[in-house]
Amino acid sequence: MKQQFCNKAIVALLCGAAITLSTAAIAQTNPTVSVTNSPNPMNPIIVTATRTPTKANDVLADNVYIGSEEIAQAGQTSLVELLQRQRGVEISSVGGAGSPASIFLRGANSNQTLVLIDGVRTQSALSGSSTLQAIPLGIIDHIEIVFGPQSSLYGSDAIGGVIQIFTKKGVGAAKVSASTGYGSYGTSITDASLYGSLGEKNNTSYSLSASQEISTGFSSIASNNPCNPNTQSSATLASNFCNSPKLSMGRTGYTKSGASGRLSQEWDKGQEVGIQFLASRLENQYPVTSYYGGGIGDQVNNLGVFSAYSNNQVNQYWKSSLQLSQSYDLGQYIYTSGNPVTKTKLSTYTWQNDLNIGEDLLQLIAERKTANAIANDGNINQDQNTNTLAGAYKLQRGSHLANLALRNDSITGYGPQTTGSASYGYFFTQHVRGNINYGTGFKAPSFYDLYYPDYGNTSLLAEKSKNTEVGLHYESRALDLHATVFNSTISNLIQYTTTSPPCTTAQLNGSQGGCAGNAGVAKVSGVSLGGVSRISDLLLRASFDQQNPVAQTTGYLLAKRARQFGNIAAEYLIKSTKVGVEGTFQGGRYNSGNSNYMGGYGLYNLYASHELEKNLSLFGRWNNVFNKDYQLSYGYNTPGSNIFAGIRYAM
Repeated sequence: MKQQFCNKAIVALLCGAAITLSTAAIAQTNPTVSVTNSPNPMNPIIVTATRTPTKANDVLADNVYIGSEEIAQAGQTSLVELLQRQRGVEISSVGGAGSPASIFLRGANSNQTLVLIDGVRTQSALSGSSTLQAIPLGIIDHIEIVFGPQSSLYGSDAIGGVIQIFTKKGVGAAKVSASTGYGSYGTSITDASLYGSLGEKNNTSYSLSASQEISTGFSSIASNNPCNPNTQSSATLASNFCNSPKLSMGRTGYTKSGASGRLSQEWDKGQEVGIQFLASRLENQYPVTSYYGGGIGDQVNNLGVFSAYSNNQVNQYWKSSLQLSQSYDLGQYIYTSGNPVTKTKLSTYTWQNDLNIGEDLLQLIAERKTANAIANDGNINQDQNTNTLAGAYKLQRGSHLANLALRNDSITGYGPQTTGSASYGYFFTQHVRGNINYGTGFKAPSFYDLYYPDYGNTSLLAEKSKNTEVGLHYESRALDLHATVFNSTISNLIQYTTTSPPCTTAQLNGSQGGCAGNAGVAKVSGVSLGGVSRISDLLLRASFDQQNPVAQTTGYLLAKRARQFGNIAAEYLIKSTKVGVEGTFQGGRYNSGNSNYMGGYGLYNLYASHELEKNLSLFGRWNNVFNKDYQLSYGYNTPGSNIFAGIRYAM
């Protein structure tokens, strides 16, 4: 049955892709078919891949762009769920939209993906991960995803790739947008934005967005959960620290609120100063085992970023960008037997210089990062400094493109880490481009890996990666096709181990029974296919990823990662009404090692919007139409069939 499902999902996906491509091919040969007006949505400006605005057609790194229109149509969908619908992305979670979640880019671990908000790092120094589930979609303008190691541009954590979230920026006359809606599981979402620019030359730009979500949720404990009191024996419950009091089967809801803003002033041509911020708060309920007192607990996450910047065109050849930023992540668990609190703060000073040398671009980057982390569960209070020097060179000669980058990060405690990348692209025709990329990456150990009592190991080495990929792309105003073959090796993986060394006798006999060690090597190879076609009022989209993410020592699949996954979507505009359908497919996965198998699944969603009058519209979304029962983490439920409807005003 498992293989049969995978075959059906793949056939459905490939059929959808075939329809997309054949329909688009007809459009390419028909000069009467119209496409969307300029600017071309099929060729957006990408910043993340090169740290400078670049048309997507000239970007050599494999990437995905999620525009504001797609975000607006997401309805009750969370940021994590929206990312799941993208090429090359898998997710896991332990419940609904407010529950802890993980993002896997091209099979890499979730803490091997760097998350930026307006250029500011959001990774927790304690865990090494970012709290994406705490960010409301309503305060986001667009998202860029760049695949493959990007450490030569961004340093630690960028092994699987980079996800950068951009907030709104005001341009032109004042605009207002607002929406509110209600749906299943007692879910209500309200958001509003005000943005624009002032002055005779529109040289003062401003934006402000706010959002709030409330949901009563559903019971996240599935029937196969080892702590489910209705399905497990007393012996099983006792062995999993969940015998008495019994685990609550009640609903686990959440409240999520956030705001973002930006203010900038162009005081002279090419001279801009500004500030920007994002702040969010998530209160999420979760079942607590008897080890921690039982019942329903609360998890509170406060995430924030702030930056001040100055962009200065010194002369026609030299642009200087100086950014001072700070991010924080405050976490608190509230349950009967304790109240652990975590606090992390990252201060960064970045000076980037873009130098035009003829048609080429030379980038020189200097950076200083200071991370501080406090955790009363483990008595951790640590600081870490990173000093960085980096350079990149971007050139184009006729049909030839090339990018080179080299970076050195000197980190407190274990010395310098040097990474590099080289990419070459060639336009065979105006629309057909090929590329070959090579890059290295690294991830520094988290503070938990280094310092947690009975587990931490201060002798840990950084995780390292090497990646090679070859891509072929067709890009035009009506059709985009992408195929990338990749091969990555990630070494020095930091994992729990019970060997000595690196574990001490005290650690082996301690509460953890082991320690953190560089105990693994992972290999991820595969192919990523994607296509988007926009023909008059019809939008078609499909993607398919075939990969082999395995642990080299065991040959097992990496936890919660499948060999196949993909998406299909179709959207059609009929006068003032827009209707769409989405499909998401994923093959079978193991929760860990070679145990606790989770079967493959297919989800189908419907959405629609109708314009009542200029700037005012109704919208609705029906997720998981066929009420598919599936799991993203073993033993935890996911949302069943659910609906959401609302009204939106947008100038």
